[in-house]
Amino acid sequence: MPRMTEAEKRDFISSIIELASLQKEVLANAGFCSDTLIETLRKEKEEADKAEILQKEAMAASQIATKQSQEALAKAYNQASNMAEIISGLLGRDNELVKKMRKFRK
Repeated sequence: MPRMTEAEKRDFISSIIELASLQKEVLANAGFCSDTLIETLRKEKEEADKAEILQKEAMAASQIATKQSQEALAKAYNQASNMAEIISGLLGRDNELVKKMRKFRK
């Protein structure tokens, strides 16, 4: 049997809640009082839905933080490159400090 996705699991839970709610009389006639289980399942689904929302918010925040981090790094790297160019221009390509500095980009 193939594994269910999260969306399929959520649909399954909703379907079971709906079926059991609509068929309470049939279940009661068979000796099964489903009220407590339906209510428990509704609460558990609500908790799962809230957790899903929190997860999506965390993912969105992570994407924003990653973009900000990459932009800040690019800005700092460009500044360092500019400084390296200034130093190289001032001291010349053959200066020992410039030669040492070139090794940093390897």
